[in-house]
Amino acid sequence: MALVVATGLAIAACSTMGSDHGGDRKPHAGRVELNTASRHDLAELPGLTKTDADRIIAARPYKSRRGLLYDKVLTEQQFDAVKDAVYVEHEAD
Repeated sequence: MALVVATGLAIAACSTMGSDHGGDRKPHAGRVELNTASRHDLAELPGLTKTDADRIIAARPYKSRRGLLYDKVLTEQQFDAVKDAVYVEHEAD
């Protein structure tokens, strides 16, 4: 009986370790979704202006963050500055 209880506790502990979906943690917290973000939110990203935000919006939809480069919406330097602050829901990259 003690073995069954100990095994159950070990399984329960392992199933919660390393989980990104537990508690209030959100996988994209603090990041901006390229296909739905407002002009204001995009222009607030590091190194971007309202004109850059307008270009991002005009080139929607994106399949991946790299679409900003593929479609020549941002320079490589601009992309490097924002790549960790943006995401695409269901990214194909």
